[in-house]
Amino acid sequence: MNFVTIDDIEHYSDMIIKYVSDGVAGIADSIDFERFTSAEDFLEFLEENPGYKVDILFCDVEMGGMSGLELARMIRDHYQIGSRVRKMVFVTSYRRLDIEY
Repeated sequence: MNFVTIDDIEHYSDMIIKYVSDGVAGIADSIDFERFTSAEDFLEFLEENPGYKVDILFCDVEMGGMSGLELARMIRDHYQIGSRVRKMVFVTSYRRLDIEY
C-alpha cells in the first residue's frame, strides 16, 4: 500500500507514519510512505511520476502555501476521481477550524 503524508511540520508526519505502520502491520503485504512538507511538492511529484498511485493521503488542512483543501480541489479538478489518489484524510493539530468549502 502507498501512503503519503503532507504536513509542513515533520513531527506530525512522523506521528502519522508510526500510527499507520503500527495499525496495518500484519494486514498489508507491503507499506510504503512518501513524505512531503508542502502540497506543491506533492503535485510536482505526481507530475514527475505519472504511474504512481496513492492508496491513502494524509494531509494537513492548514499549511504555508497551498492548503490541504486547495490540494483536494486541485486533485479533483485535474485527475479522474480515484485514479491517482484513492482516499484522502485531512489532519490538523488545531482544536478549532474555520473552514469554508
